[in-house]
Amino acid sequence: MKYKKLLAACLLTAALSACNENEERIEPKAPEIEFSVTDDVLNVLVGTPVEFRATIVEGNDISAIWTVDGELVATTPSLTWVFNKLGTSTVHFEASNNLGKVEKDYTVNVAGVPLEITCSLEEGTVESVIGNTLEISVTVTGGDKETVHSWTLDGEVVGDGTLFSHVFTEEEIGTHSLEYRGENIDGMTAQRSWTINVIDLPLELSYTPAGESIDAMVGDNLTFSAKIIHGAGGAAFSWKLNGSEVSTSDSYTYDCPSIGSFMVSCSVTNAIGETADRNWTVNVAEKSERSLLFDNFEGYEIGPGIGSYYIGNVAGGVSVTQVVENPFKTAVNSSSKVLGDMGSIMNPNNSTSGYFKFKVNTMPDGKTEVPDRARYTKVRVKVYIGESGYTPLLQEDNKSTKSTPSIINGIEFDTMNPTLDAWNAAIKTNDWNVFVYDLTSGKYSGEVNNLAQTGQFQFRVFVNFNNQNQKPADIYFDDIEFVE
Repeated sequence: MKYKKLLAACLLTAALSACNENEERIEPKAPEIEFSVTDDVLNVLVGTPVEFRATIVEGNDISAIWTVDGELVATTPSLTWVFNKLGTSTVHFEASNNLGKVEKDYTVNVAGVPLEITCSLEEGTVESVIGNTLEISVTVTGGDKETVHSWTLDGEVVGDGTLFSHVFTEEEIGTHSLEYRGENIDGMTAQRSWTINVIDLPLELSYTPAGESIDAMVGDNLTFSAKIIHGAGGAAFSWKLNGSEVSTSDSYTYDCPSIGSFMVSCSVTNAIGETADRNWTVNVAEKSERSLLFDNFEGYEIGPGIGSYYIGNVAGGVSVTQVVENPFKTAVNSSSKVLGDMGSIMNPNNSTSGYFKFKVNTMPDGKTEVPDRARYTKVRVKVYIGESGYTPLLQEDNKSTKSTPSIINGIEFDTMNPTLDAWNAAIKTNDWNVFVYDLTSGKYSGEVNNLAQTGQFQFRVFVNFNNQNQKPADIYFDDIEFVE
């Protein structure tokens, strides 16, 4: 019995031993690893996840670890890591078993997210006019992480937002440097710069008095001034009276010493050669007198067509009264339109008195009656006379008496005992003259000594000092007015 049990045990042992010998033997091996990231140095942006994969090719019983900057972060073959700290980090991998070990190190350079911007105005040179607002705006298109903005004008910080806005003044004319700098929390920056040329507006002035034609009386003090609004840099002033310089300041005062018409002009030139000019015509009357303008011809079209208030003698079927461009603009009369040249449409080879009449019972501006006509006792008119010795005579239409002016260019003229020498000394040839005809003079009838006593006057145009007819030539009339 014992023998049978021993035999059975031996048979079982032999069978088991035979089975084990038939099984495949597994031999331990050292680790062999493949890495998805092969570069040893990586450059990444802060906050960016990076995946490191370690694939076990050979080996068993392998343990794996990952460390970042010396700190254990994983015990798996692969690691995904987000780098949130700027600078350089070291990533270490290690796989090992009893037969060996595999290690891998990465140097990871972690940079901030770049600050990206666009500007409303490209870098370069910018021109800005004083008084206007210059604006440049910045828009962050990338890396906007707690961004700090700064604007610097000529080295001085002038703003901390995304908008630069500035109004340059006259004192800032010239060249300026503008810089923008932005920096986000990662320390990433963006910069832009501009050169700004600040210029003035074109030369512009305001003037006093505003009107270009001024009525005054002898002894009045008239102050003319020119105030520069824009373009003042290096401005120089030149004031002239009848063409002669009288002041170089920004104003001029004229004391109106005598009756007549005078031209005051102002010319301003700035440092860059821009100029501005202004003229005033000053009509100076006797002290305490007042005048009423009958006509200055500015409201008419060029050519005939003023017969409603004027009647002219006819030569060849054409009326001698017509409005023309002023061909002789001078200091005395710079008007654009005048009455004449009657000689140009008459036969220049025949002598004539060449008269024209003007009605005084109505006014060309639409008034039906001249107010208080009796207060006006003089007629004042501007007359251009060439070199032919014309003596324009005023005649009340229903009377035969003609008279020379009692005042010529501010000089009193004796109408009762006129002389040719005195006449020639007073008038200006090839220029405009200012004549005043006095209705109270002895040359007129006692029945006509003010405007209320007549409805129509006439000028005998082409006559000489002895009231003899002359051949037509240049003679023009302008600014007919009645004077107290």
